[in-house]
Amino acid sequence: MLLLLSLAVGARAAPSRGDDGPLQETRGGVTIDWQAGTLAATGGAAADLRMPSVDLARPGAERRAHDAALGKLRTALATLPLGGGRNLGAAVIDRALGRARVVDTQYQSNGGAVVRLEIRFVDWLEEKEPPTLILSVPAMRLGAAPPATIDGREIAIGAAIFHLGAPPPGSNPLAAHVDRAGRLIIERGAVPAAKLAAGLAVIYVQKVQK
Repeated sequence: MLLLLSLAVGARAAPSRGDDGPLQETRGGVTIDWQAGTLAATGGAAADLRMPSVDLARPGAERRAHDAALGKLRTALATLPLGGGRNLGAAVIDRALGRARVVDTQYQSNGGAVVRLEIRFVDWLEEKEPPTLILSVPAMRLGAAPPATIDGREIAIGAAIFHLGAPPPGSNPLAAHVDRAGRLIIERGAVPAAKLAAGLAVIYVQKVQK
């Protein structure tokens, strides 16, 4: 059964785990939260001392800090493991970067600025509010858009986030398992393959494989 859930629910279903937890990591200054389905990066920029005042220097510093954070996110998106040895293409990365949100801005007393940006995994999908499917998998590797087989058709899930443990009561998850090739095998007829390819999978996994 396909569940049309709010993406806000999918992204905030549980608090993120600590830096040492299996569902959060840092790569090149970018924090990847596999449970929230987000990438976050901070960029900083000093003030242009040629400007006549601190207030006039801040807008330029803020733009440069924003661009620095965006550059970190671009690099992280290009190397983010999707599953099956795949990575995001340039056009998809550009779409995600175009939806980056400022989550914090700090202004320095000398006119400098520090900006933190965040991107959700679903930001690379065409639909801003794609359909959401809940899966229960015994064990698998983390992948932001893992390959899957459903109705005999091989696809790539649009985007995926992960939770450790069993799905909550009443969530009606679909049972799935991973084959030797690393593909998620989902029961036949469970959900149209096209919707899964364009949607978000919330995957409850008992064990995260390395």
